[in-house]
Amino acid sequence: MSSPVSIIIPTFNGKHLLEKHLPSVEAAARNGDEIVIIDDASKDTTAAWLIETYRLSPEGDSEYQGLIRKGKKNIVIRLLQNRKNLRFGASVNYAVEQCFNDVFLLLNNDVEPKADVLTYLLPHFERHDVFAVGCLEYESHEHINASGKSELWFERGLFQHRKADTVHMGKTAWVAGGSGLFSRKKWQELGGFDPIFYPAYWEDIDISHRARKKGWRVLFEPKAIVYHLHESTNKPVFGDNSMIKMSWKNADTFTWKHANYWQKVQYLLWRPFWLLKRHQATINT
Repeated sequence: MSSPVSIIIPTFNGKHLLEKHLPSVEAAARNGDEIVIIDDASKDTTAAWLIETYRLSPEGDSEYQGLIRKGKKNIVIRLLQNRKNLRFGASVNYAVEQCFNDVFLLLNNDVEPKADVLTYLLPHFERHDVFAVGCLEYESHEHINASGKSELWFERGLFQHRKADTVHMGKTAWVAGGSGLFSRKKWQELGGFDPIFYPAYWEDIDISHRARKKGWRVLFEPKAIVYHLHESTNKPVFGDNSMIKMSWKNADTFTWKHANYWQKVQYLLWRPFWLLKRHQATINT
């Protein structure tokens, strides 16, 4: 499959991350692909740096465009700007609406894809029922802490998740919003990330779960390797304690949204137990 791909990178105050990781993204992009950077009302000099570095020209309201020439490759690069800070989910949804191609690679701004990542992801989309394919993530270039394949289950009144025990190719519970290739048409049919999970966490689990309920495939491809170096801007913005609270809150939200009648009964019965667990998690940070 050689159709062009849109590579979407949401960023907030991430100039230092883009400077570091964009060269790897450029290496992974192919001739005719586009890189779409959605800047979420950053207060640093992200926009000015991108405009100057890539010689971007205005293309409309809060949009700039340029061209990266690398050997025989011509890669379109676009900058979209939010007027106010919308956070991850809404920023990605906006970028998906604005991108030009049928499939898009969603990357965090602290992710470095290997140059051949699309070679392994794209063939899966020859099947019409594929919604998304996730990458094998390492936390460092020394291939530490492999992840990307996941499990989701209901237990003690709550949906819970974890890394799968293996990293073999096949089905996965969800494709992470930080490194995965998605069908734009199916994404739009689902309505994108659900804003109920604002400001962050569980939105990628939710959209993958909705896709699987429609009978679409959500897959994991271990040959598609990225290095997720976990330098994102969430921690400085929210802090550890708030991030834990957000994750717990959205676990509740996901459970109530997707649970059947009897699972909701269990959720209510087990709620005091999980409230205590949540309290213990926050005081131990």
